[in-house]
Amino acid sequence: MKISNILFSITILVLLSACSSKTAQKVVPTTINTENKLEEIITPQKRIKEDTFDEFAGLTYKEVIFLEILKDDTYSSLCGSKNEYFNILNLANTMEKSKKLEDLFYTYTKNLSNSCIDQSSFKKELKKNKYKKVNQHYEVYNLNINKNELLKKYRSDTSIKDILNTYTPKHPQFFPLIKKLQNTSLSQKKRDKLKLNIERLKLLKYSNSEDFIQLNVPTHDFTFYKQGKETKRFGTVVGATDTQTPILSSKLAYFIVNPTWNIPDSIAKSSIIPKALKDKNYLKKKNIVIRKNYKLSSKEIKWKEVNWKKYLKKNVRYIPYKFIQLPSRTNGMGRMKFIFPNDYAVYMHDTIGTWRFKSSREKIRFVSHGCIRLEHPISLMKYLSENYTKYSYTKVRNIFDSQRTNTIRLNKKLPIHLTYQTVEVKNDKLSFHNDIYGYDKIQKLNF
Repeated sequence: MKISNILFSITILVLLSACSSKTAQKVVPTTINTENKLEEIITPQKRIKEDTFDEFAGLTYKEVIFLEILKDDTYSSLCGSKNEYFNILNLANTMEKSKKLEDLFYTYTKNLSNSCIDQSSFKKELKKNKYKKVNQHYEVYNLNINKNELLKKYRSDTSIKDILNTYTPKHPQFFPLIKKLQNTSLSQKKRDKLKLNIERLKLLKYSNSEDFIQLNVPTHDFTFYKQGKETKRFGTVVGATDTQTPILSSKLAYFIVNPTWNIPDSIAKSSIIPKALKDKNYLKKKNIVIRKNYKLSSKEIKWKEVNWKKYLKKNVRYIPYKFIQLPSRTNGMGRMKFIFPNDYAVYMHDTIGTWRFKSSREKIRFVSHGCIRLEHPISLMKYLSENYTKYSYTKVRNIFDSQRTNTIRLNKKLPIHLTYQTVEVKNDKLSFHNDIYGYDKIQKLNF
């Protein structure tokens, strides 16, 4: 008898039993509906008797449910444990089988939490690229799962759903991608690419939040999710292949209206100084000032006081003077900057180069030094003002129009994910994207 059939039969028997019982029994999750979610029906740790269903006699209802999850690999986390699963199926329904199911549950949960990507080999590949002078960063967030604590929950009346739900990504692409993996005929190359993208979603930090921003590099777009549903999407410009946008999770903390731009030494050396040497009015035209450090209140440095040519030499990386572009319509940051803490000094910002959003070509959209340029920053500013700050949009807009620099802090920090998803489900169809940064090649599955 199929597991799904026995689950239905068990459900009917238990419901009839509950109706005739004088004392209402505790109802806890165990059966699975068509959307692969668990429902509250029967007592999970009660063992099935021989005179009920011989095939599962000796197993607990919870073990039957877990076997159903494993059969369909509902959470795409069997990975390298498929042989172990098949071996367990062939065992008699004894305590040995129960013990092996417990061990497999721990492995399955760990795979769900920390992915089935070979992280050791991936780190080695990243180091190789570092030596090639590629500015490349991919943060991985692993959870330390205490086996004893996990199995304590497994042996309790806590449902399988409630346990696994703690470690399941809330990203709305997760289960649709798994469904496509199970039901779509694909070449092996595309199947492997799809599997890899499912695993990447497991590695997002703050993955329990259904309200978040996603900046997906391969599709160069911004998406806002509210309660797990897409509410806003528009284009971005992201890092070039040698100055890549880092892949990470953080929380949006504040935004700056009419920001100054602290020009990095690398850009000062490659662009600002050469142009200023050719045109003595260049700095004035671009509203750029020079200071001892990145504070406008620090000592002013006059252009004529410094021999700038010596800082253009190849072996010079550090410049002891800082170029700051003042707020204006020609500011490289545009009129807004959105800040989320990270180790790479990247952020989202407005841009004066709005023409780039009219093209999807790689050489047009993958050009930044790592920061993310937004197609519709005012739309984001409006939404954040109305939903995540103590200010009205009218007040923030007045500050914006005044061209005064002002920092607006969020009263509730918003998770933000800079992702590298080269496969997505769009209009119920799989959409495959180019591997611009090469992560599809250097990230391997461990099974």
